[in-house]
Amino acid sequence: MSYPIDDSEQLIANAEARMPPSTRSRLIAKLRMGKHVDDAAAELEISPKQVFSTARILAPFGEQLDATLTEQRDPSLPHGTVTGYNKRCRCPECRSALRQRV
Repeated sequence: MSYPIDDSEQLIANAEARMPPSTRSRLIAKLRMGKHVDDAAAELEISPKQVFSTARILAPFGEQLDATLTEQRDPSLPHGTVTGYNKRCRCPECRSALRQRV
């Protein structure tokens, strides 16, 4: 029988187990080399959804991911818009624009 996770410590432990520090570090390194988050995640055999859900649970990783995505984003795209997101930008502003639209 499975029980719902209502304990934040257990939620954090599960996120750490699914995406350990070594995987998170390798992901950030790939992003800094210019890889798209979807491609970097696929190379590490994790899903982009797992990357972003882990980033929401593990705040320091989330901050590092957002900073890296912002630093590596294409300056020619209109950030903070759904258009930017549709052109594969996953910076915090483009993700926020998509959430506001939905």
